[in-house]
Amino acid sequence: MRRIRRDADVNDVARRLDGPEDVARAIGIETDPLPRLALDLPDAHLLRHVALPRDPAQKTFELRVRFDHWEAPVPRWRGRLGQVRGLTGYDLEIGTPRGGATATVRVSEPTPVHEIANALIPVFLPDTPFAGAGFPLVALAAGAGDAALPLLPTRSVPPVEPMVDRLQGVGLKRADVLIGGAVRLADELAAHHVSTSDATYGQPRTELPAIDLAVHNPIGRELLFKPSRPERRMTVTGNRGIIAAVEVGMGAPIEFDVRRPLDAAIVRELRRVESIDLSGLRDLPEGLAARFAEIAATDTILHSLPAAVDVPAEALAPALTNVIRRPYRQQMGLERELRQVEARRIAMHEHGGFFRLASSVEQLTGTRYSPRVSVILSTMRSELVPGVLEMMARQTYAHVEVIVVLHGVPAPSLDGVDLTGLDYTLVEVPATVLFGGALAEGVRRSSGDLITKLDDDDWYSEHHVSDLVLAHLYSRADIVGKTTEYLFFEEVGQTVHRTFATERYHDQLAGGAMLMSRAAFDALGGWRPTPNSTDRSVLIRVETQGGVGYRTQSLGYMYIRHASKHTWERTASQLVQGSFEQWRGWRSPEVGY
Repeated sequence: MRRIRRDADVNDVARRLDGPEDVARAIGIETDPLPRLALDLPDAHLLRHVALPRDPAQKTFELRVRFDHWEAPVPRWRGRLGQVRGLTGYDLEIGTPRGGATATVRVSEPTPVHEIANALIPVFLPDTPFAGAGFPLVALAAGAGDAALPLLPTRSVPPVEPMVDRLQGVGLKRADVLIGGAVRLADELAAHHVSTSDATYGQPRTELPAIDLAVHNPIGRELLFKPSRPERRMTVTGNRGIIAAVEVGMGAPIEFDVRRPLDAAIVRELRRVESIDLSGLRDLPEGLAARFAEIAATDTILHSLPAAVDVPAEALAPALTNVIRRPYRQQMGLERELRQVEARRIAMHEHGGFFRLASSVEQLTGTRYSPRVSVILSTMRSELVPGVLEMMARQTYAHVEVIVVLHGVPAPSLDGVDLTGLDYTLVEVPATVLFGGALAEGVRRSSGDLITKLDDDDWYSEHHVSDLVLAHLYSRADIVGKTTEYLFFEEVGQTVHRTFATERYHDQLAGGAMLMSRAAFDALGGWRPTPNSTDRSVLIRVETQGGVGYRTQSLGYMYIRHASKHTWERTASQLVQGSFEQWRGWRSPEVGY
């Protein structure tokens, strides 16, 4: 068995990995002639680089992968091996929750290493499929390169699938859009071809660097109700960026190459960094602006960039430049989150690689590649419908439809209500239908790739749907959502911020603010036809069937506690327990972008 030890950073792998054989030669390791391979990698995210189709393809009878560091997303994690042709054996050894892991896959005939590595990704990382009704089939060609990874909507890599001889169709090609590779081969394999570079720039073309949402995200960030960590400051020496504590001895410095994307190990270190002072910078070395976008996407706050430091508009989204120029004082709670999420939204939307790919695919094929969201509302209070529809008409996410199920009540008048551009449908069902059945009828009348539910008496900002879609993309969880972290008591006019752990994989989400794919929803059976606890019924089945949930930040969603009866039976004293911030009157948990 040839064993390859990987102690270099991810960028060295990306640069040298033209095949495991080349890595062995590059770091001077002897190999034996048996077609078996063992890889020692720092973390599971490196599998994505090994999973890229490369030319020539290196094949093996056995692949063993060991990780120095691996954290199970949840304690009950049940990863699953993807499709492997000719599988004869599979072993998994897991140490302590943060003590590494080893997986071994054996096959009956020599199989490309990248295929086996790709199948191992969902063993260690959440990776729900990306699918929609009539979506183009996108694949990476051999030679697409590591720059293609930030474009993908999943952690796994979509290779060109082999054609099944007995199922060949007339004029049917193996992909609708092929990314990278030689044009002459693309014409044979796919209906459309786009280079990695052109896909990265998107349509309309932008020069802004792309970030990888699968890596550059806030998963595991510092909890809002935890005291601030020691302040950090960034300096640059040559091509090395250094993030060091302001006070000596208050934490080891974090070093990175400003020319290369931050890898998962650096992002993991940034989890314990609340903010980074940029006031000591005097210029902007090439590549550093792109690192600013990646850092902002992790919810680490960048601040105090001097006005004298020029940031070209093609290097960093101008709105993000404006944010990181502002001063910041370390703090807990809502004010910290407002600053984090403002920068994060800009970084992810303006620099997110998936959105570049989606725009390129849509331009090439004329077919939508961004998921459409169906918002389901079931209500017995028709007087509240106009207000909810107005909130949905203001959503910043472009692909939204709203299905309003009028549960035993007549349709309201919408005269004078500004619903310009909103795609909505009113559906009436009799009062004899149970609540879960009414919601299910709304889903049956919908057409979206993603399903989310609203409660008629809660408050949603214009960024609510967009936040859920982003969380769906970067977490790849089976279900994502917000929590009742921000709560308004109508009777006493009090806003409360409760201690919830957000930006973490979790099994409890707010029923009025959760989202999942239609495919996953249908596989679970959707909402059961029950009079109450319908949302809990979905969460229970996600749990029992091995899925995972993810809690994103709760800005843009306010649970409103009215004096009237609620389906969620909790007393006011129970709900206020654990709060660490309170305000008189309405305190909007939102930030503009």
